[in-house]
Amino acid sequence: MRLGEVLDVIERLMTASGHPEIAAVSRYGADAVAGGPSPAGVRVRYTSGAEAYLWGAIWPGENVLPTPDVLPWPARADRIAVFTARLLDAARPAALSEWHVVALDGLGPPDARGKAPRGLRIVAADGTSVLLRATAAGAPMPEPAEDPYPDWKIEA
Repeated sequence: MRLGEVLDVIERLMTASGHPEIAAVSRYGADAVAGGPSPAGVRVRYTSGAEAYLWGAIWPGENVLPTPDVLPWPARADRIAVFTARLLDAARPAALSEWHVVALDGLGPPDARGKAPRGLRIVAADGTSVLLRATAAGAPMPEPAEDPYPDWKIEA
């Protein structure tokens, strides 16, 4: 399975999720594989104006993490990785056989380098594997101190 096909699955799930803080979901980048000059990914724009991205990456060193029960707040990169894993858990798309939230060596807050959920390792049904790195851009205004939608649940 190619990177673009994995991103198609994720884009569809995010668009259909109905999460009230998601204002728009779109694709970007032209690379067909991870590691090129125009990384392909999925962009989520939130109602606050913040954005989060999942994009095909090559990274030396990743550690599988358990998927947290609560969406991280306010770290948007962590949040998008966990949110996507939870969407995949609920949808169980046939094209994908497994997915794991991963920490990436050297990334994360100073007190949690290599321990924060900064990506997803996705294995397709055909056995191919893709790493999606999570990054984010802040909102133009300060984010709320607490998650504005703590009780929102994914409808399977």
